[in-house]
Formats: sequence, C-alpha cells, structure tokens
Amino acid sequence: MKSVSPTVKHLVLLGGGHSHLSVLRQFGMRPLPGLAITLISRDIFTPYSGSLPGYLAGSYLPEQMHIDLQPLSRFAGATLIQHEVERVDLTSRTIALKDRPDIPFDILSLNIGSKPDPEYIVGASEFATAVKPIDRFITQWESWRQSIKSRLNEGGSFSMVIVGGGPASVELAFATRHRLLQECGLDPGKDESFKLTLVTADQEILAMHNNRVRNFATAELRRRNIGLLVDTRVVECRSGFLVFEDGETLSAEAIVYATGASAPEWPFQCGLERSLDGFISVRPSLQTTSHDFVFAAGDVATVVDEPRPKSGVYAVRQGKVLADNLRRYATGKSLKAYFPQRKSLALMSMGNGKAIASRGEWFMQGRSIWQIKHWIDSSFVNKFSELPVMEMKLQQAKDLVDADTEITLKQHAMRCAGCGAKVSADDLNEVLSELELTFNETILQTPGGIEDASQIQLPDGRLLLQSVDYLRSFVDDPWLFARIATVHCLSDIHAMGIKPHSALAIVGLPFAGKHYRRQQLREIMQGCVRELNAAECALVGGHTAESEDLQFGLCVNGFAEPGLLLRKDRGQAGDALILTKALGTGTLLAADMRNQAGHHWMQEAFHSMLQSNAEAAEILVSHGARACTDITGFGLAGHLLEVIRASGCNAEILLEKVSALPGALACFEKQIFSSLHDDNSQVSRNLLNTESKKGRLQLLFDPQTSGGLLCSLPQENVTNCMKELKKACYREAAIIGQLTKTTGDSHLITLL
Repeated sequence: MKSVSPTVKHLVLLGGGHSHLSVLRQFGMRPLPGLAITLISRDIFTPYSGSLPGYLAGSYLPEQMHIDLQPLSRFAGATLIQHEVERVDLTSRTIALKDRPDIPFDILSLNIGSKPDPEYIVGASEFATAVKPIDRFITQWESWRQSIKSRLNEGGSFSMVIVGGGPASVELAFATRHRLLQECGLDPGKDESFKLTLVTADQEILAMHNNRVRNFATAELRRRNIGLLVDTRVVECRSGFLVFEDGETLSAEAIVYATGASAPEWPFQCGLERSLDGFISVRPSLQTTSHDFVFAAGDVATVVDEPRPKSGVYAVRQGKVLADNLRRYATGKSLKAYFPQRKSLALMSMGNGKAIASRGEWFMQGRSIWQIKHWIDSSFVNKFSELPVMEMKLQQAKDLVDADTEITLKQHAMRCAGCGAKVSADDLNEVLSELELTFNETILQTPGGIEDASQIQLPDGRLLLQSVDYLRSFVDDPWLFARIATVHCLSDIHAMGIKPHSALAIVGLPFAGKHYRRQQLREIMQGCVRELNAAECALVGGHTAESEDLQFGLCVNGFAEPGLLLRKDRGQAGDALILTKALGTGTLLAADMRNQAGHHWMQEAFHSMLQSNAEAAEILVSHGARACTDITGFGLAGHLLEVIRASGCNAEILLEKVSALPGALACFEKQIFSSLHDDNSQVSRNLLNTESKKGRLQLLFDPQTSGGLLCSLPQENVTNCMKELKKACYREAAIIGQLTKTTGDSHLITLL
C-alpha cells in the first residue's frame, strides 16, 4: 500500500532572522511529515549582520553577506511569502496580510529582530538613519558613499556623525572612514575633508568590554582621525545638526544612530508578555511566557532572568534549540532548555584587514583575528547558501531495471510542474491521430492546425470559444499559484483576440487535515477569483477532488463574431513577428525545484507569469494582427511551428532579439532544463543554422507557464504597435523576426 503524509499541523515562521535560518535548514535535512511550514518575511535577500562591517569596508560583495531565503525555503519544503504582517490574532490563531487571505497557524515562531529606538532621540526617525533594518541602512549608506566620494574628489568636505558607543557604532566608524578615504586615495590618519565623529552618552566606548579593549579602540579611533565625544547625550536630531543635553550642537550632513534597541509594538498589542527590558518575554524553551504555542528568538526576545546584549551571536546559538523545540512541540514531546552563555566572544572589524577580539578579560587584535572573523562569517553565510543535495529516491523494486536505466530514471524523477509537466507534442499528436472523432457542422476547425480554443457555431451567428488548461503547482504558495494559473488559463482565449466570458474551475487538493485543506481551498479560490474579476470573467462553477499534489485548472468560455478572431492560419509572408514576454520560466522553475534559483530570478519570473495577455491582445488586434498564439508548454519553437504550418509559411528568427528572463541563460549553462525541454527540442529538425546559435538556442525549447503572445502583423504597423506595448508595461516585448515564403512541403525556421 502506498504511504501518504497528510498535513495536520501548520508552523508559521515570522521573520527571516538568524535563528529561523537554522530552523529551515534543519527541517530541510530532517523533514517532519504532516507538518506544513510557512515563512513570512518582509525581506527575502536577508543580510547577515556579522558581515556588515566587512561589506562597508569593501571586503564583501552584496551576495557574500546576504542569504537568499528562496532556495533555503524550497530546501526546507516551506511556503515562502514576502509580506509585512498587518495583524496577528492569537485567539483565532490567524495572521492578517494585506490583499490576500489570512494565514491560520497551529504554532508560531517570531524571529523579527530589533532596531534602534527612534523615540530615544527626538527627530531621529526624520533626520537620521538607523543601523537596522540593515537593508535600508545599506541603501542609504550607498547613497551617502557616492555623494561623499564625489564631494571629496572635487576637493570639498563632508561631515558624518554616528550616535552610539557599542560594537556596531565602532565597527561602522572604522569601516566607513577606511573605505571612503581609500577609494579617494586619501590618508585615513591625516585627512580632514571627511569629518567623522562618534558620540556616546556612556563614559567610554564599548562599555560592556574590558579596559584593554576600550583603550585600544579609543586609541585607534584617534589614530585614524575619527572624532570621539563621550559622556555626551544627544537629545534631538534636526536637519543638518544634533542637539546635546547641555544645549550644544554639532553639525552633520549625515547622521547614523545605533542606540537604544527596541522591539516593535505589535507583538505586545497581540497579547504577548513584555520582558523587563522591553522585549518579548520567553522561557528557556524559547516559548513565550504568555502563550505556549508561540516561540520567539533572536534580538526580539529576552529569556526570563537571563537578559543579554542584543547580539547576533545569541540568535545563532538559539537556532538549534528553537528548531528542536518546534519539532518537539509539534509532536507532543518535552522541550529542551536554552541558557545564554555569560561570556561570548566578540569579534569587531577594524575595516583595514584587522579585527579586535574580546571575551571577558581577554583581548587580542590584528590580521589573524580578522582572518578568524572572516572564516566564521563566511562559513555562516555559506552554510545557508550552499545547501546539500538531497538524493532523489526511487520507489521501485530492486533489480527491476538495469543500472543505466535506474540512473536515467533518477535524473528525471524530479519532474517539473506548470507547463513543464505537459505531455509532449509528439505523444499528443500520435494519440490524437488514432482517435475516431465525431464532428458536426457546428464544430469549426482551422485548416492545417489546432487552435488555442475550440470554435462552436451558435444559432445566432456568434462563435462560442472554449479552452481548458490544468496545472500541477510549481510554487508552495496556493494563492500565488492560483493567480498565475488563472492568468495562464485565460491566455488561450486572449490569444484568439477576444475577452473571456466565464469559467469553470477544477481543483485538486492534497490529502490533509480538514482545517488545513479548507485553508488551501480558500487561498486557491480567492487567488483565482481575484484574477477572474480583473479580467471581467465570471466563475460559474467547478469541481474539486483529492490529488497527490496541489492542482488547478479552468475551462474558459468566450464569444466572438466569426470574422474578428485571431487564428494561427492567417499569417502572411512578410509579416513581422512580435513576442510580448521574455522566455525562461521552464528552466527557472526547474532550478527552483533544485534549490538553485535566487529570489530575484523567481520574483521576475512570477511577475512575468502574473502579467495578463489581455491588454497585449487588444493592442495587437488594434494594429491589424493576423496570426497569433500564446507561448506555453511546447516552447517558442513548437508554437511558432504550429503557426507557420497553419499559415503555409516559413519563418526567420533573430535569436538575439528573443528576451530571456534574469537567470534563465545561467540555468541553461548549468544544464538545468525543464522536464519537457528534451521533447520540445525534437523540433530542431525544422530549424536551420542552429550550430552558430548555441548560446541562446535553448530558449526556443523552454516550456513556458503563462508565457507571452506570439503574433504576426503587417510591417507598416509594427512601430506604433511596439510603442503601445511598451507603454502598457510589456517591457520585454520585441520584434523577433518575420514570416517568409515557403519553397516546398516542409516548414522551416531559420535562425539569424
């Protein structure tokens, strides 16, 4: 009997902090069947705080200090939702997100970090920049960096003040001055044009560290000509200057503050208990003291009777305990205890290839310390970026096939979803040709080809168009999947130049507990109706059933006057060929399944798949479009071949004009192909001049989910048509070639 693992509990992780990185990795290494995991995070390309000083000093590129939650979540089998939370209801156990259905949960974990308290200094939120959130600080810092470099290179000056005397402020001062003056060829120890001042209300900097550390750091700041004001409390930030408690002021063109860490208010508004130091109060199990089913870790949490400085080292060490306890709580086992260490090793970058080490009364500094810090920081980032490859296991009897066949089957066991899961064109055509079909005079057929939608003659002279499409989920988010699938299913009707009228839905839901199954259905249908409403298409019925994985499709209806249709057989030699979207969704979805697609790549792919072809079809029709089809499972080459066969033409394609989605060509270079790619490439027998076009050739065979329209139209209408397409935000629309006369019975595509 085949085993099944119905989903019965739902764990939601709020925030992509350091502790949750460990949770995701551990659940990826050792899944818990029956537990669904969802990660909700505002940021997906999340920075590692330990590497920030190295990045500011120029030692790291952005990708060397950031961890991409897209492949990590996929590795963990977690649904990834990029969103800011509007409200958490701990009574109903639901999370409210803007413009999408609420997310129910059984277990909740918070790892949302802290940030400097803007209320600590009047005007800080308006006239200064906080060190956290780090991604926002980096954006502002890069803007300052360009301004400062420009000013200094022109012989001018610039003043910056950093408010705070802790490790973050000291590292920031070292890194900033070193980087900017080095890039401008100036001496950090002597130059006066870039005035950098560190201001702290404490009697000394690095108050939590020993005297040797404080004395050395103070001397190093002076050696590098960095101003230091201690025992000086900033009470207000204004435009261009700070106001001190004694009434004195200090001018500054840029102000950074890293003082008074605070937690956001919404956790306490939800009913979570506040600790004495103002953060979420948690037990040693990392459960909140007010709600057993809510956990919290990292800077936002304080263990009862064990307050510690808000440092990433504690969040990192909490990760393993948090992962174990979430697993244990879900399965009803006793929980482990986490006790933060009394003394922790602090490694502070000096920005010049050296670093300071501090632990208790121990102190060291130098290049060897920086090398240790670099190794630790790089190892942490790599641990969550270079994920282990999990072996695909085949569920078949031993020795049923030979070794070579088993290897081939393993290579193809990770089957793609979306249009990558379609049956190949050759298989489909072979089976269809064997059928004895019954037609009558009301069933209209396009000569020489199969249309995107069937055509039925109605008694009143109109045509009823019908199409059906059905997809396996290619993303773990049911709401996003349903939206893309709906746009995809409507595209066949748009490709024939008409508006969809009504639709019937088909939903396959994986076996799960009743409440979780209901939630998936809710998200699927709300995502579907959102896109149907945008298309002014009515949902008039449907059917649901259980399935092995999440599946969704639509049967779509439309009405048209006979002479107003776009059809595949109406292209003429000399027509320009326009493609309205970039290609590459097939290979990107395949890479995503293998945890090798970054967040930026997938966001661009999802954005493309969510873009409806409705407005593009209207624009093409208004400019005299003739033949048209949408690019889906059989790829550009396969669908173009359908057009030229139906129209009795050949085609010429300028391959360099065919746009590729970000990351698609990189995936091809890694030999990452969608399941249907190999079958699609069989049409290469109809392609000429392929040997010189290997770099981008694979784009032609990539199966598209919710791809763009391919249309032929008169050359004289092309310029105005393209202007309107670009204006309508079809950014990747391009003229990719033309139809040409055929010289024989075969229909060929020549690559130029």
